[in-house]
Amino acid sequence: MGAWLLVAPAVLLAGGRSANQPPSSQQDVRAPQPSQVQPPPTYTLSPQRRAQAIAYSRIRYSLYFLGTLLALGVYALLWRSGTSVAFRNWAVRCSPRLFVQCIIFVPLFAAAMTLLLLPFDFYSSYMLEHRFGLSTQGLASWFGDWGKGLAIVAALGVIVAWVFFTVVRRSPRRWWFYFWLASVPLVLAYILIEPYAIDPLFYHFTPLQKTQPALVERIEAMMAHAGISVPPDRIFEMDASSRTREVDAYVTGLGASKRVVVWDTTLKKMAPDEILLVLGHETGHYALYHIPKEFALDEAVALLFFLFGFFVVNWLVRKSGPRFQVEGPQDLASLPLLLIALTVMVFLSAPIVNGISRYYEHQADQFGLEVAYGVVPDPNASEIQAFQILGDEDLADPDPNPFIRFWLYTHPPLDERIRFASTYKPWAEGKPMELLPKPR
Repeated sequence: MGAWLLVAPAVLLAGGRSANQPPSSQQDVRAPQPSQVQPPPTYTLSPQRRAQAIAYSRIRYSLYFLGTLLALGVYALLWRSGTSVAFRNWAVRCSPRLFVQCIIFVPLFAAAMTLLLLPFDFYSSYMLEHRFGLSTQGLASWFGDWGKGLAIVAALGVIVAWVFFTVVRRSPRRWWFYFWLASVPLVLAYILIEPYAIDPLFYHFTPLQKTQPALVERIEAMMAHAGISVPPDRIFEMDASSRTREVDAYVTGLGASKRVVVWDTTLKKMAPDEILLVLGHETGHYALYHIPKEFALDEAVALLFFLFGFFVVNWLVRKSGPRFQVEGPQDLASLPLLLIALTVMVFLSAPIVNGISRYYEHQADQFGLEVAYGVVPDPNASEIQAFQILGDEDLADPDPNPFIRFWLYTHPPLDERIRFASTYKPWAEGKPMELLPKPR
């Protein structure tokens, strides 16, 4: 939702005997040797696929840091070149009303920013994906999505910018707090309307009950096991194969717009039990209240961002505003300065935010195993296989650098997730479930 204004993640080859397989009669069952103990499963790729996954991941990591620098460079260019001032002057000449000025200024600024970043975006989301065989999207479709994205940013950005600059002009000293208050309903509204108004612009959604009625019944049974009610008409298949070969599933929306979405690539490449484990993970985010928790965290971080932006923008305006004709934070032309401050804050806060996200994702993995128990015959094996397919299809890094894991990873590395899935079996040890809601 106007994110650019507020600033813009196969068969398991275990080999040998499983850990719980009885030993041979010729072996000493009383004192097994260490070599007889089978290690837990790991994320395994063929040598060629492993090399591809490492190469792809390394490029992705570099693009993340490069993209941050490029974004800062683009904002600085639009500020120091006088481009944002020129857009501001055009808008002011057209109308004295702020809302009309935003209708003129924001699309111009968004178009300039997006065009300057187009070569980077084209390489990172089109050329690179085709190079590694992950994308199925044609050039015309990619540019169509690019144009839709620009239109969405411009349209939503007008609303956000109008609210922001209205607040700044009415409260020059406390705008950072009042805009933060205003951002809460704006973000909630976006989460509510996204499944209805945004997602269908890019993908086609078909009720899963029409194509996979048996799977829907099992999904409903698992959801009920978690204490979550999702009507069958809110479980959808998404035609992700029109753009990618990767696999995924997710839960989205809020209240009346809440829905479960399974990618058609996932339906083709995973067995029903594996799909249920993937959805069990997503169900965990709702059952464990990760959505409101992360929303509260995001808003708390946003408050700090806006406070930091308040001081940085005022300092930049005092230092160089007159030279570049930026009159103050209330000036539309100050937008690049705010974006510079927020981009730096988003970058520096990534390790903290992502660390919390990894904790929630680990909880969701655990919840998925618990909620699938009794619905899926062997939830551990199904989750391991689901992770293996996910990593193989998406070219997940088999051995991420500790720094990269700390700074960038929103989920635990796949090898770590597979090891946990192979060992977490409270039902086999006579222990209670830790996360699944207790029946009333």
